[in-house]
Amino acid sequence: MGFKNNGGRVKTGSIPRWLVALVDISLVNLGLYFAFVFVTGDLQGFQLEPLFLLLPLLSVVTVLLFSNLGLYSRQLSGFMPVVRSLVTGVIGLALFSVLFAFWTRAFIFQQGVFLAAPLIQLALLTGWRILYWRLELWIHGQKKLLVIGSTEEVEQALDKLMRLPRGVFEVIKVIGPGRIEEFSQWLPRSDAVMITGSLELEQKNRVIRECFDQNREGFIVPNLYEIILTRAMITQVHDTPVVECRDMQVSFSQLFSKRIFDLTAALVMAIPAIPLLLVLSILIKATSPGPVIFAQERVGFRNRIFTLYKLRTMIDDAEGESGPVFTTEEDDRVTPVGRFLRATRLDELPQIYNVLKGDVSIVGPRPERPYFVNIFAEEMPEYNLRHLVKPGITGLAQVAGYYATNTRDKLRYDLYYVSDHSLLMDFRILLLTIPTLFNREAARGLSKEAVGRLTWPKS
Repeated sequence: MGFKNNGGRVKTGSIPRWLVALVDISLVNLGLYFAFVFVTGDLQGFQLEPLFLLLPLLSVVTVLLFSNLGLYSRQLSGFMPVVRSLVTGVIGLALFSVLFAFWTRAFIFQQGVFLAAPLIQLALLTGWRILYWRLELWIHGQKKLLVIGSTEEVEQALDKLMRLPRGVFEVIKVIGPGRIEEFSQWLPRSDAVMITGSLELEQKNRVIRECFDQNREGFIVPNLYEIILTRAMITQVHDTPVVECRDMQVSFSQLFSKRIFDLTAALVMAIPAIPLLLVLSILIKATSPGPVIFAQERVGFRNRIFTLYKLRTMIDDAEGESGPVFTTEEDDRVTPVGRFLRATRLDELPQIYNVLKGDVSIVGPRPERPYFVNIFAEEMPEYNLRHLVKPGITGLAQVAGYYATNTRDKLRYDLYYVSDHSLLMDFRILLLTIPTLFNREAARGLSKEAVGRLTWPKS
């Protein structure tokens, strides 16, 4: 697909993903080779059989790991998410190399190799990805973006777009639903169009049709109907083509396999979690009065109420006077230790017990309090569809969004997960949770402006 850059020249194509993967593999293997040379001085007289056996396996693991970390997807959210994924991927490769040495008894791999290789690999991969990022921007140029939607939706979209790195998008025009006739005259000046969700179906059809006709990219902020269509099937009634919307209910086999996955993962996680919980409990108790464990009612699978457990991150009885409220960016109710726990997600560790009990899964929509569920369900009737699966410790909305992401966008991620979840998707989300831990913005509370929009009178 072609785009016009700032100078009016048409640039086409993109760097093939297979080429990106090939360079990644080469740099990973080269980094391991450099680590051997750096640690051993040279390779003469050195037994190289384990190294030759490791390199092809490492190549396969690199592609599998990097693709599940989203490193071969289109990057429209800046370069830092790439760096966090690279760090996670390199750590995963280092662990694989250590396990390989242990399983094959290849103890000729000196410990220094396992320390030097990840550092060299990360430096090489980061340099390559910076070059790749800049080449992609050069090939496509800065995309001139046309935004269509209601005032509130457009404001939210523009707020997100302004946080992207310079060079990705330049918003050249905002068109409200009532001025859709202006679309045709602005489309030739644009490279891409974003529809924020409030357009009628016929208007969306017109916009997308004209985007296709003029070879322009189209981005749609989906509603529930469009999310459900992501797993719909084309069939026919007599000679009429129809779209069959599948039921979003979870089957018995899905429940069973997910339960086995949850129990296995929870038991594995519990081994390092128990001593860590003991240390964190001492820190919490020593720095602020009150219980170590914080218990709170949440809405779970099929709207059942259960008790969720977390490490306490706020002062005791933090909502005694205010009632249920969201955490803000500079919330003075959060303790110093609590800020660290929230930033690292370590306050979620006691939920391993909830997983073992069967209240939550490892992966699923984050459970919300009944007070807020009632409000959200009144504003967004489709909100309760997220309770068709078990809630989770981590979820698609958590790895793709932030704590401060608005509720409607989080719901879009949750409904997409509900409509098309699988164990493979759970594994990918679990993997993507790791780089999210390095992202301080992902754990940041709501701004005061956002809290103002989410303040309701008590019912």
